[in-house]
Amino acid sequence: MEYISTRGGTRAVDFEGALFSGYAPDGGLFMPQNIPSLDRDTLRRWSSLCYRGLVKELCSLFIPADLVPRNTLSGTSGDTGSSAIESVRGQKNMDIFVLLPKGLCTQIQELQMTTVIEDNVHVFAAHGNSDEIDEPIKELFTDDDFARKYNLMSLNSVNWSRIMVQIAHFFYAYFQCAPSLDTTPLPVVEIVVPTGGGGNITAGCIAQKMGLPIRVVAVVNSNDIIHRTVQHGDFSVVESVKATLASAMDIQEPYNVERILWLLSGSDSSLIKMLMERFSASKRLKLPEDLHRKLSETLRSCSASDEDIVGAMRRCWEENRYLLCPHSAVAAHYHYSQADSIPRCCLAPASAAKFQDAVLRAGLVPQIPPEITALTTMETRSTPLERGQDWAQVLRGRIGAVAQQWEAEGGCQFAPLGQRGIRAQVVTQT
Repeated sequence: MEYISTRGGTRAVDFEGALFSGYAPDGGLFMPQNIPSLDRDTLRRWSSLCYRGLVKELCSLFIPADLVPRNTLSGTSGDTGSSAIESVRGQKNMDIFVLLPKGLCTQIQELQMTTVIEDNVHVFAAHGNSDEIDEPIKELFTDDDFARKYNLMSLNSVNWSRIMVQIAHFFYAYFQCAPSLDTTPLPVVEIVVPTGGGGNITAGCIAQKMGLPIRVVAVVNSNDIIHRTVQHGDFSVVESVKATLASAMDIQEPYNVERILWLLSGSDSSLIKMLMERFSASKRLKLPEDLHRKLSETLRSCSASDEDIVGAMRRCWEENRYLLCPHSAVAAHYHYSQADSIPRCCLAPASAAKFQDAVLRAGLVPQIPPEITALTTMETRSTPLERGQDWAQVLRGRIGAVAQQWEAEGGCQFAPLGQRGIRAQVVTQT
C-alpha cells in the first residue's frame, strides 16, 4: 500500500513515510492510493471479533507486517493533546510539542497538558483559536527539509494513522447495532458523528467506500461550515469562530474535508489542488455541482446550538441517568430530532468531567473524579505564544534548541527514518 497527497504534488510514500509525517510537502494530506473493498463474508467474519481484533484486522490492510514503530512530533488544542502527551511522556527518544488555544479549552483540558512536567513535553499556550494554531504547524510540515531534519510527526488527524484507526470505530459500531448480517441486502446503520476538524467523518466515508453499509451524519455546533458545505456546497468561513459549549468543535477550517472531497472526486488531485488553493486565497469556495451532489449523497448533516446541547444533556440524564459531555450531546441532539426507527449509534468523544460549566448550565451536577480535582493543585508549565509573534519561528527555535541539547548530552543523533536509534519529535493540534 502506497500513500499519495490529496494535491498530487508529492511522490508516493509507504506507510512509514505517511506515519512519520504530518501535512504532505505540497500542503495536501496523505491518503492510501487504493481503498480496499470488503465482501460480505469478510464482514461476517469480522463481526465476531473483539474490538482489538477488529483494529488489528483493519490495520493489516494498510500497514506492512514488518513495520517497527518509532518516534514523533505533534500539536493540539483539546483532548488530543493530553492523550498524545500521556503516550510519550518520559520517553527518551521523542519530544512532544503541543499547541493549545489559551482560554478556549476548558480549565481541566488545559491542566491535563500544562501539569505534565517532563523534560520531553513542551506545551505552548497560544493566544489564538484552533484554526490559527494550525497555521504554524502546517508551515513546519510543508518545509520538507526542516521536517526531515528533525523527523517531525503529527499525532492528530492530519496524520493518516489517526484516520486509519478511527475507521475501526465504524465497523465496531455497525456490528454492535446491526440487527442481523443474514439479510440481503445487509441492514443499514446510521452513525452520528460530533464533528470539528472532520477526521472521524473522513474515517466514516472510507468505511462506506470499503463496503460497510452505514449512513454517516456529521453534526456540528454553531460553527457550521461542514453543515453548510453538505447542504449547499458552501465551503466558506464566516467572520469569526463562535465560542460554544462544545469547544473542541469550534473550528472554521476543517482540514479533513480535503480528504473527503478527494475521495468523492475519484482521487482527482488536480481538482482538489485547485479547489484548496482557491479556498486558501479567499477563504470562500463554492463546490462544483457534481462534487456537491456526491457529498450530499454520502453525508447527512445537522447543526446544534448551545441550547440544543444543554437540552440533549438534560434529556439524556432524565431518561438514562447518563451524563453526556457537550460534544456527545451534539450527536444526541440529532438522534432526539429523528422520528425514524433505523438502527443508530451516536459517537461520544469525551468525558463530561472535563466540561463542568456545560454540565452546570444544563442544570445537572458534575461528577468529578479525584484525579481531575487534583490537577488544580499541581504545578503547571507552558510557553506563551502572543499575537504578533511568528509562532512557526518560535517552534523552529525550540525544536532546534532541543536537538542541540540532545547532541550536547551525547544522546541519539538524528538519522533518516528507517534507521534504529533516531530521535523524533511530535507537533500536534486538535
